[in-house]
Amino acid sequence: MSIKRPVTAAYVFDRPGLVFCDEDAANIDQLNYSFALVKDGRVSGDHWAHIDAFKAYIARHPHILPVVSVGGWGADGFSQAAATAEGRRLFAETAAQLMQAHGFLGMDIDWEYPCSDAAGIAASPQDRENFTLLLRELRTALDALASIDGKPRLLAAALGASPSLVENTDCAAIGALLDQVNLMTYDIQTGHVVSHMTALYSANPRCPMCADLAVRVYGEAGIPKEKMMIGSAFYARLFASMDGGAPVLFADSPSAGFDTARYRELTPENGWTLAYDEAACAAYSVRGSVLATHDSPRSILRKGEYVRAEGLMGLMCWEYGGDPDGSLMAAMHAGLNPS
Repeated sequence: MSIKRPVTAAYVFDRPGLVFCDEDAANIDQLNYSFALVKDGRVSGDHWAHIDAFKAYIARHPHILPVVSVGGWGADGFSQAAATAEGRRLFAETAAQLMQAHGFLGMDIDWEYPCSDAAGIAASPQDRENFTLLLRELRTALDALASIDGKPRLLAAALGASPSLVENTDCAAIGALLDQVNLMTYDIQTGHVVSHMTALYSANPRCPMCADLAVRVYGEAGIPKEKMMIGSAFYARLFASMDGGAPVLFADSPSAGFDTARYRELTPENGWTLAYDEAACAAYSVRGSVLATHDSPRSILRKGEYVRAEGLMGLMCWEYGGDPDGSLMAAMHAGLNPS
């Protein structure tokens, strides 16, 4: 399908207290409703609690592309469904049915990750080939829907930013099938090192992971840059200092970086001081002996500049509910659409 550029996309988690703000709509091109799950080989949204609020928001703002995201961290069922022709057919058939039932015009596959059981899910060395076959079956199913009503259906996939994951997918093959690739350029901190978890550039050898690296390695592997989205984090990960003093970037830490905080909590009133690493183009906040790594309007604006300079498709974020006042979504839009 033909997609206007640049694109601002936000994942929306079906969480308690989910609220959609009409004032944000002008800054959003696409919303990824998260997550549908694979249950007994079928793609299901039976567990959703707030889908009606999502659909009402899309009805009020029809310029926003409604996309359903399937999977997420710890979501099982992909390896099993993709392993056989019949499993792939059932997956694609029920995915198309779910889209039709709720008016979705796109599907985003969040298999985290093919060939890896790190999230406690089933995995197989055959996942690499089967992922391509699954996407091909989905491409056929989505194109069939488009042929009925003339509305193009977007097919996307979320891929981990780590270079170690690239070899687990046939990037050239899936790059030809997909309309959009969401590079999850967050949660890329270095464990037990006070580090950025969503940096644009690497500023220290101890912390090589960054969005720019992900773009380069996936591009070299065959993902077209014009289909790539890079990610922004609307939340924070926490690192403590070793000695209880003020944390120092790239120093050792007792923290693995697993603990999180809500972006809305990182305020001066709560004792946090905002800072910015010019080399990494990354924001962070400090309170006492703890450093919170996150995105900010400034770092997101810089990511928008990068997207435009590199010819990428756009920016996405995890996730919409973490933006307390709309300033992060506004920065995504402004970074991609400078006046």
